[in-house]
Order: sequence, then C-alpha cells, then structure tokens
Amino acid sequence: MIRKSKGPVLVIGATGNQGGQVTQALLEAGWTVHALTRHGTSSKAQALKAQGVHLINGNMSDRTLLTDIFPFVTGVFSVQNFWDLGLESEVQLGTNIIEAATRAGNHLHVVYSSGLGANQRQNVAAIDGKTVLEERLRTSGLPYTILRPGLFMDDFCGASLPFARPLQQLLDHHRPLVGRLFLATLQAVFPQDRKIPLTTLHDVGRLVQWAFEHPDLSQGETVEMIGASETWTNLYDIWESVTGRSILKVPGFGAGIRVFHPKMAALLTWLAEHPYAANAAPIELQGFKEWLQNAKRRQQC
Repeated sequence: MIRKSKGPVLVIGATGNQGGQVTQALLEAGWTVHALTRHGTSSKAQALKAQGVHLINGNMSDRTLLTDIFPFVTGVFSVQNFWDLGLESEVQLGTNIIEAATRAGNHLHVVYSSGLGANQRQNVAAIDGKTVLEERLRTSGLPYTILRPGLFMDDFCGASLPFARPLQQLLDHHRPLVGRLFLATLQAVFPQDRKIPLTTLHDVGRLVQWAFEHPDLSQGETVEMIGASETWTNLYDIWESVTGRSILKVPGFGAGIRVFHPKMAALLTWLAEHPYAANAAPIELQGFKEWLQNAKRRQQC
C-alpha cells in the first residue's frame, strides 16, 4: 500500500550528507519537507528553501523546540553523526528525537539511520551509541524503520570528514585528499581477502523515501543496506580502471591510524572481522563500479 498523504516529514541534518540526500529524494517524490538546521542562513539551507523546503532554525538539543514541532509532522528522519558529536552526545540527541516524537502523541513514523553491528553492543564507540538508540526506538511504541548502511562509497571522494569539529574545519578544503586517505586506511586495516561493506548516500535517500511511502512494508523493519561488498583487491582494481589513478600506499599507515584515530581503527577492525555480503534491500542498490562511474562523470571523484 502506498501512502496517500505526503508529509510533512521533518528531516534532521537536511544540509548534511544523509539528510541532504533524504531531502532531495522526498522532494522528487512530491513530499512536503521541513528541515531542522543549525545554519538557516547558509547557502545550502537557502537552496533548500528555494526548492520549497520549510526551514526550522534550531538543533536536536532544544527539547522544547522539538516538542513544539513534532505534532505538526507525520514523520521524521533521524540521524546523528558520531564523528561530529561523540558517543555521549550522539545518544543524548537521538534520545531527544525519540522522546519528543513520543510526547507528540500523533504516532509519527521515525526512520532512523543506524549502522552495521548495532544489533548488540560491540565495545566499539562508533557502533554502541546506535545500539542504545535502536533499543530505545523499538521500545518507544512509535512506528519505526531502522536502516543500517555500510561504509559510504561517497567518502572515497571526501564527502564526509570523520573527525571532531575543530579538525573538520581544518580539512574542509582538502576533501579529495581526505577521501584518498580513507581509501588508504581501508587498505591498511582490511586483509586483502576480507569484503568491505559499501553503501551510497544516494541510496539512503531513496530507501528513506521508500520507507515513508510504504509504511505497511517498512514499519517495524530493520534493513541492512549494502549495495556492494568488495574485497580490497577488487575495490582497488575497479578504482584504478575507472579513475585511471592508483590508491595511495603509505608504509606503516595502519599503525598510524590506530595511534592517531583509534575510534576509526576500532570500527574498521570490527567490520573486517565481521564480513557482510551485499543484500536484497527493498529497492535495488548501487554497486561500487556503477557508483564510481557516475561519480567520475559528475566530476565528484
């Protein structure tokens, strides 16, 4: 059954990577979108406004604002950036969303972007906050859909900056380099025969739109969305054949990551030890070669 009324849906982080893709997918499907943003005057926010998005200035820490907003929306896309926030704030802000949605009393549909491994605590900071939030959402009484994407292919082109905010600001103008270093990190951490679970940001947007469009199929479901699962050797070969560039090989890089970015090293080590295969999601997901060819054509990589 396809939902007849199309919103409004509140998108958390609409000017960010996942929220931005969700916003575009919903708009293209004719949904009414409200966007919670800390930077309402930014160029990204104003571009959304020009597309008909209703901007709400504020953030997830403002419980009063959330309580005021939620009675007037039919759904919310919730995502918290662990790398930006840290574990404690990730859990607190995600909990604020769940509690405000519960208080609204209008049975709104929460679509939450979690991560692989969040079915239980793994003693990995980048996973364990999501485990807590998944459990709180499941026991809230709200209709929910949980998505668990893999590592984002887009990050190979510098889409994300998985560091604390001060370092993000320093690296913002060096995203292509950050993307190539992320590829080098995978090479350093993953054994050659271990498969790397990959997802595109675009597919997150498409799957969230599907979830809101088909509540009878999506509510109460947890979807592990892996568009591609490539060994390092395959990933390297595809990257080189499509881009014509090699991937950086830095001697001792794995040891350096474990010293200077231990939380990232812990996440990647856990993923290397718990392989995931590409799976049958409710929609067809992009594979790595297809995504990379499209990214090159759009000059994103």
